[in-house]
Amino acid sequence: MIRHSGRLLTALLTLLLLGAPLPFGGVTPWAEALLRGLCFAALVLAAVAVESPAALRPAMAPAAALAAVALLGLLQAAPLPAGLVARLSPEHARVEQQAAQLVQEPSAAREPARLTLAASGTRSAVVGWAAAAAVFLAAAVAGRRREQRRWLACAVLAVGLFEVFFGARDWFARSHSIWGVELPATAIRLRGTFVNPNHLAAYLEMALPLAFAWGWWAARRARDQPQIERQVLLVAPPVMLWLTLFTGLSFTGSRGGLLAAIAAVTVQGVLVARVRRRWWVAPLGALAALAGIAVVAWMGWREGLGRLLATSAWDVSWVARLREYRAVLTLWQRFPVTGCGLGTFRDAFPLVQPLDFRGTWWHPHSDLLEVLATAGLAGAILLAAGLAFLVRRLGRALAEGGRSEDRAAALAGFGIVISMLLHEAVDFGLSMPGSAVTLAVLLGSVTAARLQERSAQRGRAGQHLSAVQALELEDVEPAAEGRLHGKDRRRSGGRVDREGAHGRAVEP
Repeated sequence: MIRHSGRLLTALLTLLLLGAPLPFGGVTPWAEALLRGLCFAALVLAAVAVESPAALRPAMAPAAALAAVALLGLLQAAPLPAGLVARLSPEHARVEQQAAQLVQEPSAAREPARLTLAASGTRSAVVGWAAAAAVFLAAAVAGRRREQRRWLACAVLAVGLFEVFFGARDWFARSHSIWGVELPATAIRLRGTFVNPNHLAAYLEMALPLAFAWGWWAARRARDQPQIERQVLLVAPPVMLWLTLFTGLSFTGSRGGLLAAIAAVTVQGVLVARVRRRWWVAPLGALAALAGIAVVAWMGWREGLGRLLATSAWDVSWVARLREYRAVLTLWQRFPVTGCGLGTFRDAFPLVQPLDFRGTWWHPHSDLLEVLATAGLAGAILLAAGLAFLVRRLGRALAEGGRSEDRAAALAGFGIVISMLLHEAVDFGLSMPGSAVTLAVLLGSVTAARLQERSAQRGRAGQHLSAVQALELEDVEPAAEGRLHGKDRRRSGGRVDREGAHGRAVEP
């Protein structure tokens, strides 16, 4: 029953990964609701499939951090005593009082005091954070087995390839529509099924570390193959896949995504050298990035690299970003502890929005700053703690993985974490539900990589040592029998042959 439940769980997660980004990144209301429902369904299957609660121990801290942020959102949306709200967040009390004065609402008819500017938006965000925690735990259960972890990785790599070729078709046709829906005419950039090309770049950044880790594992396996043809068949697929995904990322025109992908693969090369204690392979990741850049330059450097090369310190968009970041930090300073409320950035940003920033801002160009502004220091500390536990676990798996495939999973996890942290510091790709769910599944599955059973090995070694010591004592005959003089007994009693594990005494 448990085995079949594990297969059903893996099938569900695989289908979830295959379909998550296709409906415009999962941003449509029906797609977002479906993704959340499937995340909770996966958790139910995981509860049936898990062998023991101890199997979830590596994933508990990161999942608990996500769940804690969801609980923080519930606290924000809950009606609270006005005095408590005034102590925790004086700005919330002041804004509520100003709103009541503007509409001249009597105090008896006022809404209860809350730690959010829009309770409905916060409740919706709570469900999203809880769904991420649920699917993280479910993926950790599926990731306990290598075969199931492979299915999840293959699903993300397959979707990455589809996004590149699907976007290339529309790119060559100069089309401005996705699934028949016409989009505003903008500069032609590779976008796949995402409206914003930068969001496609964020998705491809999760597939690239998987391809690099696959290539490292394949190269290790290829060394044991006597024939060059078998070596090529092992190494060529991940290399070609990585170059294809990197080329697609470059043609999205995302500057932050391209730089984050280069940094991630460079760090992955250094980690490979560290775990193998062969520092001459440390530049491997940087060389892979240079090869990818060379391919992009050969195919069309102006389309792939032109936007990055044309960027300067005085770029108009960059200057606007800096002003935006200052405004978001000002918003956080007004709600420093608990934030303005999960999912309420659109409602809160007008409080600090510069006059020349037109339009409605749904998200800032930084997921990290949005968490700080909407969840405050409390939410930021919770996520930082969860990330610290995750990185610690990946470090152990990379150094102590039971198999090379387990270490490759940890290597992929490191690349994903580094790339997403760098890119999401300057963009909001994880506001796409499809990308957020994919990230949770991937990190949950690699967290479950098995470690070497060192405790069992130490236990067996201790048993052998105890047996040897016992046999040594038994070989020393008591003095009362008088068969050996004390001098001869000291000469022969404590000697054991070199195969001490068998405990055989050497005859004098």
